[in-house]
Amino acid sequence: MADADSQGPLPVELMTSRQLARRARLIETVIELVAESGATAIQMRDVTDRSGVALGTVYRYFRSKDHLLAAALTEWQGKVTRRILSVKRDESAAALPLVQDFLRRVLQAFDRAPGMAALLMQMAVSTDPDVRKLLDQSGTSYTAAFDHLLAAEEGDDVYYIGLAIGCVLVDAINRMSNGQITLKQALTQVQGVAKILVSARGRGSGSSPLKPSSRKV
Repeated sequence: MADADSQGPLPVELMTSRQLARRARLIETVIELVAESGATAIQMRDVTDRSGVALGTVYRYFRSKDHLLAAALTEWQGKVTRRILSVKRDESAAALPLVQDFLRRVLQAFDRAPGMAALLMQMAVSTDPDVRKLLDQSGTSYTAAFDHLLAAEEGDDVYYIGLAIGCVLVDAINRMSNGQITLKQALTQVQGVAKILVSARGRGSGSSPLKPSSRKV
C-alpha cells in the first residue's frame, strides 16, 4: 500500500476549511461502508469512488488505510461522548444513573453497528502509531465523560473507576459482537460493575495517591 510522503500526512490543525471538509467526507464514507459491509471488506478504491476524493489526496490526510479506519472509529465513538459533555451536569443528580445511562448509550450504539464493534477489536490490537494515537484520543474523551458524570475532583479515584469500567465495557462489546452475549446481558454486566464501583466511591475517601498525570480509559 502506498504511504504518504516522507513528511507524513498533513496535521489536522494545519488544514484549511476545504481540506477539513474533504477529510470529514472521507471519514463519513468509511463509516457508511463499515455499516454496509464491515471494515475488512473496505478497499481504498471504494472510499475514493464514493467520496469523490482522489487517492493521492487521501494519503495527504491519512498515512494508511488503518489510519483512516481508526479516524472513522474515533469520530463515530466521539459522537456519544460529545453529546454527554455538551449537557451541563445537574450537581444534585446522583452519579450512578448518569453513568449507567452513558454505558447503555454506548452499548446500544455498538449493538446497532456491529461493523464498528468488529473494527474496535481490530484497531485495539494494532501497533500502528497513528492508530494508537487516535485510540488514545478516544480514551481521553471517555475519561472526560466519566469525570463529567462523576463530578470528578482533584485527587479522587475516578481514573481507576473509568479504567475498570472501560475494560469491562470493551470486553462486553467484543463478546456481544461475536454473539456470545446479548445486548441485555452486556448491559446487566457492565452496569452491574459500574454500580459496585460508583457506590464504593461514594463510601470511600476519594483519595488516590497513585493517580497518574495522564488519564485514559
